[in-house]
Amino acid sequence: MTLTGMHALVTGGGRGLGRASALALARAGAAVSVLARSADEVAETVWLIEEQGQSALGLTADVRESSQLKQAVARAHEQFGPIRILVAAAGIGLRAPIYETSESQWDAVIDTLLKGVFLSARAVIPQMIEAGGGNIIVIGAPLERIAVPGFAAYYAAKAGVDGLARVMAKDLRRFGINVNLVHPGGFADTYLVRATVPEVRSGLLSPDEIGPAVVELAALPPRSQTGQTVDAHARKLAQN
Repeated sequence: MTLTGMHALVTGGGRGLGRASALALARAGAAVSVLARSADEVAETVWLIEEQGQSALGLTADVRESSQLKQAVARAHEQFGPIRILVAAAGIGLRAPIYETSESQWDAVIDTLLKGVFLSARAVIPQMIEAGGGNIIVIGAPLERIAVPGFAAYYAAKAGVDGLARVMAKDLRRFGINVNLVHPGGFADTYLVRATVPEVRSGLLSPDEIGPAVVELAALPPRSQTGQTVDAHARKLAQN
C-alpha cells in the first residue's frame, strides 16, 4: 500500500500514537507535516522520518487555537502542496474524580481532544475539497473500556469525538472526504497512559500497532469507507 505523492498532516505527532502514525505514513511514502506544541518532540519525529529517507516538516502549534492552526496549515501547504490526509492525534492526560476536577482542567481536556479535532479538520477541509477528496483519521478510544473512575473528562471528550467524526463523515462524503476513527484497542504504552494509569503495566499495546490501520484508512479512495471505527489491535489479530 503506497501513499507516494500524498501529503499528510499529523497533529499530536510529537510522541505516542501521533508519532507512530506519522512514521507509518512516512514509511508508506507520504510527505508528513508533524504538528505539536513541543518543538523538541516535533523535531525528534521529523528526524526519525528523515532517517527513513522520507520528507517531513515540523510545525509548532496548539490545536486549541484556530489562528495557530491556520498559519501551520498554510506553511504545510506551501512546503508539500494540499493536505490530503489528516490524522488528528493531539492528546492530553487527566485522571481525577469529577468532584476534584477543576473547570480549567475540564476545559483543557475537552478543548484539546474534542475542539482540537474540530479546528484541525476545519483547517484542512478546504484544501481537501479543492483537491477532490481526502481522508480524515481521528484517534478515538475504546469507549466501552475506559468508563472507569477518574476518566470523566477524557471519556466525555472521546465520546464527543466519536459523534463528531460520524457526523463529519456524513457532511463531507459529497466532497469525496472520508472520516474514520481508529483506536489502539486498549491501553497503549504511551507517556499519557503511563502517567494516568500507572497501575497498568502488563498487557500494554505497542503504539506501532496503530500504524497499519492508519495507513489503510489514509489510502482509501473518495466515497468509500467512512463513519467507521477501526480497532487496530483487533485488526492485527484478525490478519495474523
